[in-house]
Amino acid sequence: MDVIRAILSRPMTLANPSLQPSKCHRSVTFPWKNLNSCETRRLFTCGQEHRQRRLYTQAAHLKSAEGRSEHRFMNETLDQIEEDVKHTHNSRVWNSRKKKAKAVLLHRPELDRKFLEVTGWKFKQPKRRPQTEEDYNRCIAFTVNDGRVNKAIKYLREMEKSGIKPRKYAYTMIINGFTKHSDMDRAKKWLRRMKLNGIEPDVYTYSSMIDGYMRTADVTRSEAIFREMMENKIKPDLTTYNIMMHHAVRQLDMETAVSFWERLRDAGLDPDVYTYAIMIHGLGQESQVDEAWRMYDIMQRKGIDVNEVVATTLMGIHVNYHDNNHVIKLFHRFFKNVSGKSRLMPSAHTRNILLNAVLGSADLVTTEKYYNQYLESLKTKETTPLYSGANVYTYTTFMRAFLRRNALPMVSQVYQDMIRQSVKPTVVTYSIIMLSHAFVPDPDTCSRILEQMKRSGIELNAVLYTIVMRAWGKAGRFEKVKEVYEEMKAAGIQPTQQTMKVIQRAETHGSHP
Repeated sequence: MDVIRAILSRPMTLANPSLQPSKCHRSVTFPWKNLNSCETRRLFTCGQEHRQRRLYTQAAHLKSAEGRSEHRFMNETLDQIEEDVKHTHNSRVWNSRKKKAKAVLLHRPELDRKFLEVTGWKFKQPKRRPQTEEDYNRCIAFTVNDGRVNKAIKYLREMEKSGIKPRKYAYTMIINGFTKHSDMDRAKKWLRRMKLNGIEPDVYTYSSMIDGYMRTADVTRSEAIFREMMENKIKPDLTTYNIMMHHAVRQLDMETAVSFWERLRDAGLDPDVYTYAIMIHGLGQESQVDEAWRMYDIMQRKGIDVNEVVATTLMGIHVNYHDNNHVIKLFHRFFKNVSGKSRLMPSAHTRNILLNAVLGSADLVTTEKYYNQYLESLKTKETTPLYSGANVYTYTTFMRAFLRRNALPMVSQVYQDMIRQSVKPTVVTYSIIMLSHAFVPDPDTCSRILEQMKRSGIELNAVLYTIVMRAWGKAGRFEKVKEVYEEMKAAGIQPTQQTMKVIQRAETHGSHP
C-alpha cells in the first residue's frame, strides 16, 4: 500500500504543451470538493504558456499536506505561482499581430494575500441590461419572435418598475405573440390592459387580433374586431385585408375571401402581389383554374411583377391536377430565361412542387434513381433545381411517391433517413406513415401513431382520424371505425367527405355481416 501511495504522490509534468489536464489530475491548492469553484478556475487559468505546470492527484494532495498546516502549504503554492506569472510576464515576446493581454488582479483574502496578478485571463463581462425604452422594445421584439412571450412580459414589467412607461409598440408585440399561438384569451386580456393604461390600439394591434381569431376559424369575432376598428376611425391597411383573405382561403371559405377582396377595392386600396397570390391560390383550390389565370392576367396588366410566391402557386395548381408536363414548363418559364440564368430564385416549396411533377409519372426504378441522386446531393451539399439540402418537404415527397407504388419498405427507409438527418416530421409526414400501415392493414400501429402525436401536442385533423378509420375498416373491425369516429367528434373535429364515406361503408358492413 505504501508503494502505491508513493507512486500516486509523485508529481507529474505534462511533456506535451498541447495536452490538457485530465479529469483525474487536480491542483493542490484546494481540497477535492472545491476544485470546481469559480475562484480555482480563475487562479489556474493563466494562458497557454502555463500548461506545463506540475499537477497532482487527490492522493498527492492528501499525502503532501501531512505534517504541516494546510494554510502554509497553500501559501507556498501561491508564492510559486506568483513567481511563474512574473517570470512569464517579463519574458513573453508578443507577436505584433496579436493583441496584448491585460493583467487581472484576483482577490485572495483567505490566503493572507491581497491580490494576485494573472496575465492572459479575460473575464466574462456581465450582460448589459436594457436602459432605455428602445432597449426594452428591442428585447421584447426579440423574445416574442423567439416564441418566449412570458419573457417579453417580464421585460415589460421591468420597464414599468424602472420608471419607463410602455407605449403602443411594446403592448402590440406582446399581443402579437399571443395571437401567433392562438391564445386569444390572453391576447384579449392584454388588449384590455393596454386600453386601461390610456393607450389606444392602432391598425397593427387590431390586425394582430384579427389574425389570431382567423387562426382559430372564429370569423364572427374577427368581424367584430374589424367593426370596432372602423368605429374608432382606424382605417384598415392592405396587411389587414391580406390577413383576413389568407385565413379565409386556408379554411376553404372562398366566399368570405371574395367579400374581403371587394371591401379592399371599395376602400380604395390597390392589391399587391401577395393579395393576388392569395386569390390565385384560393381559386385553384376551388378548381377554377381559368379564373386563377385571369387573376394573373389582371395582375400583369396592373404592372405588378411576378414573384416566386405567385409562380409557385400557379405550379401548385397544375400539379394538383396531375398536369406534370405543364408544371415543368412553368418552372422554366418563371425561374429560367433563354440564356439559362435564373429569373426568380426557387424556394424549397417550389423545388418540392417540381419534384412532385417529376415523380408523378415515374416508375419505381426511376423513383429510386431520383432518391439516390438526392442522397448524393446531401453528401456533396450541392443545390439543384430539385434538391436544396435536407428538408422535410423533399423527404415527405419521396415517401408519398414510394407509397403510391406500394414500396412500403422504402417508405420506412426514407423516414429513417430523415430522422438520421435530424429533420423534424410534419403532420403530412405522419399521415403518410399511417397510410403505409393502413394498406397492410395494421390498424394497431396507426392508432399508436395517432396517440403518440396527441401526447406530443401535435394538432390532429380529420385526415389523420380518417386514415385510422380506414385501417380498422380494411381489417374488418367496423365497431372500431365507429369508436374512432366518436372520438374525433368528441375532440371537436369536423368530418370531411372522405370521413363520411368510410362511416357509410362501416355502417353498411356492420348491418350486413
